[in-house]
Amino acid sequence: MKCNELEIKEKGKIKRIFLDEQKQAKLFHLGLTPNEEIICKFKSPFKDPIAYQIKGCVFAIRNEDAALIEVEK
Repeated sequence: MKCNELEIKEKGKIKRIFLDEQKQAKLFHLGLTPNEEIICKFKSPFKDPIAYQIKGCVFAIRNEDAALIEVEK
């Protein structure tokens, strides 16, 4: 399943990231790495962007980028 398919308060484990190297490097520094737990915290009214929590840090990811992050419930 894709990261943007997680419902609010739902957890997933990051399996693969299909973003380009530049975006992947930025998210890597925020803690978005394979096998890390990610929690969907909030969705904006139009579901873009979506706020996620990783390692106690909450940040927003655009829906189009979250669709390129594969997670496992």
